[in-house]
Amino acid sequence: MRTPIGTGLLGSVGAAAVGLPRILASGETDLQQTNAVVWVMIAISAVGAIITFAFLTYALWKFRDPKVKNRRYG
Repeated sequence: MRTPIGTGLLGSVGAAAVGLPRILASGETDLQQTNAVVWVMIAISAVGAIITFAFLTYALWKFRDPKVKNRRYG
């Protein structure tokens, strides 16, 4: 019985391909490597937004116009 040409090559490539995902997946993914940096950037931006909002609220409270205190709207 004759074997088709290239069966030995395809068999060895197939055996190598079975071990290939194990080699490629041995390290961390890009998301896992940058996950901590992303969370730090989110925390910094959230703190910056809170500080900005607090400053704007303080500025509105501190520098409000006293003439409009008892003004009737309507």
